[in-house]
Amino acid sequence: MHCSNCGSEMIDSTCTNCQRSLPPNARGQIDGRTGLMLAGWWRRVGQAFADTVILLLPSLIVFSLFDQLDGFVVATLVTLCAQGAYFVKFLSGARGQTLGNRVAASRVRDAATGKPIVWMQAFKRWIFVAVYAAFALGPHPIGPVACYLIFLVDILFPLWDPRNQTLHDKFAGTIVVVA
Repeated sequence: MHCSNCGSEMIDSTCTNCQRSLPPNARGQIDGRTGLMLAGWWRRVGQAFADTVILLLPSLIVFSLFDQLDGFVVATLVTLCAQGAYFVKFLSGARGQTLGNRVAASRVRDAATGKPIVWMQAFKRWIFVAVYAAFALGPHPIGPVACYLIFLVDILFPLWDPRNQTLHDKFAGTIVVVA
């Protein structure tokens, strides 16, 4: 197994290079390609819930401001972009963690190498979700239905994927690992 922080070999859940150790409750399968411990579905749910709580008030403020100025559609798009800035900034950083990832003790890593992801991968993860969320704004009645179906498949995909990847992980070439 390899350290999700520096990529060095781990012995008894402690990194031989940076001396970081896995959380005591870390359990999961080891990814065959990267040697990192994959985050399970419930850990990912915890991360998503924590980020939702963290972003709730700032998102409501941004939405309210732009809703008053330019209407619902513009407010929704600006709010999505503000949330995107949060996710892209934090996920493409050296830690590869949003605040929700820190709460859930998980990180986002490159699926091929296990190294931290680059800005474009973080952007691809966000844009995938933002595009299907934007479908809900369309004038056609199928938009919201398509949005919720894609969302449901995306969040449930790790339950049957061998690397616990969502569709937006696959699109961006990323995995989520235990920090």
